Amino acid sequence: MSEQAPESPSVDGSLFEAARQGDIATLTALLDEYPDKLQVRNQPYEHTLLHLAAFAGQLAAVDLLLKRGLDVNAREKGDNTYAMHWAAAAGHLEVVRRLADAGGDVVGYGDDHTLEVIGWATCWDGCDDPVHRAIADFLVSRGARHHIFSAVAMRLEDEVRRIVAADPSALAKPLSHNEGFQRPLHFAVRMNRPTMVALLLELGADPQAPDGSGFPAAAYAMAPDIDRSVMQLLRARGSMDLFAALALGEWDAATRLLRDDPRMIHPGGASAGGLHLMAKRGDARAVQWLLDHGADPSARWAHWDADVTPLHLAALGDHPEIARLLLRAGADPSIRDSRHDSDAMGWAEFFHRQEIVQILKDHRASG
Repeated sequence: MSEQAPESPSVDGSLFEAARQGDIATLTALLDEYPDKLQVRNQPYEHTLLHLAAFAGQLAAVDLLLKRGLDVNAREKGDNTYAMHWAAAAGHLEVVRRLADAGGDVVGYGDDHTLEVIGWATCWDGCDDPVHRAIADFLVSRGARHHIFSAVAMRLEDEVRRIVAADPSALAKPLSHNEGFQRPLHFAVRMNRPTMVALLLELGADPQAPDGSGFPAAAYAMAPDIDRSVMQLLRARGSMDLFAALALGEWDAATRLLRDDPRMIHPGGASAGGLHLMAKRGDARAVQWLLDHGADPSARWAHWDADVTPLHLAALGDHPEIARLLLRAGADPSIRDSRHDSDAMGWAEFFHRQEIVQILKDHRASG
């Protein structure tokens, strides 16, 4: 029996691949032969050829598709975005410029993340660089305006002050459901913008206001001092809890609080997730203090949508020292989280935390 010839790619698949790779010869030939395929949509979110070419930074392919008549403001149905959102997020200034010159909407209101194009250029991890700043500046030059999240992301103090002066409610405006309805203060903590955290508090942001899951801004910290100004304000208001005391290194105050309620760090206690959050933020002194005072290194706690252990969150935050402390204290690395069914090793591998992967391997070998 002869071998069956491999199935040739579909016309649609070939078009999408040519747009992604910037293969102008193939793209031109296919569109000449199948002109109706200009409007082809990929599944499941129905993005266009222009979305793919823009995201890949393929300026020549973008130019060809626009000249062929593809709508510069066509939206895909996943996040309801233009190709310009995708180009801005990927850091392709010349593509953004070409799309704007072709009549692209530089504001982009209505995307599912409620960030607009300027937010897609500035509000994702990895967008804190000169290229994305240049894209934001270009969008502003064409008529876009910063909102509070893009201004925080870009560390634009004067712009944040202007926005809040014009609309004080901006301090409480949440991001979309995709980001758990984070408020600007949550966002500033998560994006590691300590000067912006302090500024938002100065302007009146509530340090204890919850996100959509009921967590305050401090729950987003991935470094020990990012939200220090939050903790200092809580202390000044006389509302310092165990978590704030530990974050500030106020060990005497922490000892008094725990003495008044010895169960607070145990399951169901007022500070049951303290070890988890201190592990996530990489606060070795606080982690050690909690372990010394009886916190369970293997306890499960609901971190947003999953029950996890402190080891999971040490992997998330890329804190090898914390992983070592927890393992020495008897943490069980085989416990799986409740959503992804993954142990600490799985989290460390997923987030590319190579040092923690090795620590867990060494621990497994020594056991």
